[in-house]
Amino acid sequence: MSGSYHGIMVFCELDEDLKLKKVSFELLSKAVELSKITGEKVICASLIFSENLSSLAKYGAGEIVVVKRARKCFFDIEGDTDAGSQVIEKYKPSKVLFGATDLGRVLAPKIAARLHCGITADCTEFSINDNGKLVQIRPALGGNILAHIVSPQTYPQMATVRSSVFKTIKNEVPFEVTDFIPENIELSRVDEIAREKIETAGETKIEDALKVISVGIGLRKKALPKVMKLADMLGASVACSRKVVEAGWLSHSVQVGQSGKTISPDLYIALGISGASQHLAGMKTSAEIIAVNNDPKADIFSVAHKGFVMDVEKWLDAMILKREKE
Repeated sequence: MSGSYHGIMVFCELDEDLKLKKVSFELLSKAVELSKITGEKVICASLIFSENLSSLAKYGAGEIVVVKRARKCFFDIEGDTDAGSQVIEKYKPSKVLFGATDLGRVLAPKIAARLHCGITADCTEFSINDNGKLVQIRPALGGNILAHIVSPQTYPQMATVRSSVFKTIKNEVPFEVTDFIPENIELSRVDEIAREKIETAGETKIEDALKVISVGIGLRKKALPKVMKLADMLGASVACSRKVVEAGWLSHSVQVGQSGKTISPDLYIALGISGASQHLAGMKTSAEIIAVNNDPKADIFSVAHKGFVMDVEKWLDAMILKREKE
């Protein structure tokens, strides 16, 4: 099987200013080091186009694959999974490295599941064994031992690495940009409305907002415009849970929870949010919490000052009607 897979691919991540993250250069430097052992070419892949990608050449990138497509939002997990999987299937690298960032920790395992291959998280070192396999090294058992993990049968061999684990090494080499264009992922009208509202009305960052309406996956997607309308009426900012970000409905910049923002507004309205501990950690100190969920056993009610066990969209309709009459 390994005969058809050749190359070391690094998924290079950019921030919302389209600047390459530090971990991208670190992974590329390590990939170049490994390539000197395996004789494989190094391929950089980016799911966003930026002029800053050209700087990868100085760190040893022999080829840069740029995905061009419509994006629903910056943190577009489903779209990125589709695009990333197609890139790997086309170029067939034997080894694929991701940064263990907020995006990488969600995206890498989803791509691995899509491609039916293994993945090792939070590696601190790599080596190549006698069979040319990638040995993925990471702490285990509370850091008391170092586990050496090999994917013996499936390709590609995939891993994530935290920032600042590897040193960056500059190289002066030529590079070639290859544009790979998978099938475009079209925006739905609901997404367009939601994104437009977030970008035009979201001048106040959620961590600075006095009022926040936060949506969970329990809210039907088609109800998002109603959320935006109520937010305008109340002068509130819109936030969301991790699953909403993963579904591509809203941006990671408005995610609340351990892997998002920690906020403490005067008013926090949770719509269709179950209340996982990771989410509660990001909002439980809010002065007043109102929860709306059709599940009476939802954990969000444990921290709510007021709770409504009912259909979220019906609650939205009632609140919008009430505000219109005032």
